[in-house]
Amino acid sequence: MKNSIFKPKYIFNACVIGLCVGIVLYFFFSKDGLNDLIHSNTTVIWYWVAAAVGAELVFMLCEAIVIYAFIHDGYKNFKFMDAVRVAFMGLFWSAVTPSSTGGQPMQVYLLHSLRGVSVGYGTSRLIQKFMVYQICLTLISVLAVLLNIPFIIESNHKIPMLVPLLLFGFATQLAVTAIFLLFSFSPKLSRRLIMFLAKVLNKIKIVKNVDEKIKEIEKQLEEFHTSNKDIYKKPKLLIIAFIFTFLEFIAMFIIPYFIFRSFGFDFATPLQLISSQAFVNLMSSMVPIPGASGAAELGFTVFFGKYFIHGTLKSAALIWRVINYYGVIALTGPFSFLKKSEDKKESE
Repeated sequence: MKNSIFKPKYIFNACVIGLCVGIVLYFFFSKDGLNDLIHSNTTVIWYWVAAAVGAELVFMLCEAIVIYAFIHDGYKNFKFMDAVRVAFMGLFWSAVTPSSTGGQPMQVYLLHSLRGVSVGYGTSRLIQKFMVYQICLTLISVLAVLLNIPFIIESNHKIPMLVPLLLFGFATQLAVTAIFLLFSFSPKLSRRLIMFLAKVLNKIKIVKNVDEKIKEIEKQLEEFHTSNKDIYKKPKLLIIAFIFTFLEFIAMFIIPYFIFRSFGFDFATPLQLISSQAFVNLMSSMVPIPGASGAAELGFTVFFGKYFIHGTLKSAALIWRVINYYGVIALTGPFSFLKKSEDKKESE
């Protein structure tokens, strides 16, 4: 049956939703969970929680600024509010798809719908943005490891798989970066890969008129590689992208510190908690389910356990998750199903 609810994707989605709901209920109602905190004498300093929310908003703002810089460079009719909509679209679909794979394709579609940005140019610039993102993330991860070697060694005795998981996460980041670099700067390789995928899709009846599709894709690929070459003639644009991407990471990684301060704690530095958040990111990035649900919460309890003491760890994990995941979905959701805009006519 075409509309059967027992299709694998529906079962997978139901399992992910069930997992997320179960995790939220556990961190809320279990012992020392948020419910216990609410009914205890513990005082939460709410302006620190507000600072954590503000940091998430700064993260989203930086995301929009980088998108605006890359796209406005070639399409002067692309406005900052367009960049906000594209950023929100990407954040939502990255949050609800396995390994964040849905974000960029939806952004390419929206760029074309909003301002007529060609698929080749849009794909090229978003991949360039992704490369800047990966380079910044890798540098921050390396610094986090170097600054916390004693902590990693100590923790590995308690959790034997910790170091292998961190190394695997780091290796995955490097591999993804290498693949994108190779694809971006090797026209022959990318053309062969596209032709192979087109033929496979044709065999399974997803793509018809494969020769016409290949010609159309080759035209977009040519523009894609031309745009890749042009970007290195614009160092100012790359500097802006690296600065705001770095700020984006700092804003995202400092959220646990603000939550830490909201419980009245002050015995750790921002750098320590930023490093711990980098470890959580490394550990959860390899989990191929939306939002790395389960792995993200587990990583938080492992790396922040020594900071959130006196029964505050579960509450902190839930507040953190609401701010940087569930809250993001709620905020960006209304922007995720945008119809074709009349603005495109301006570029035609």
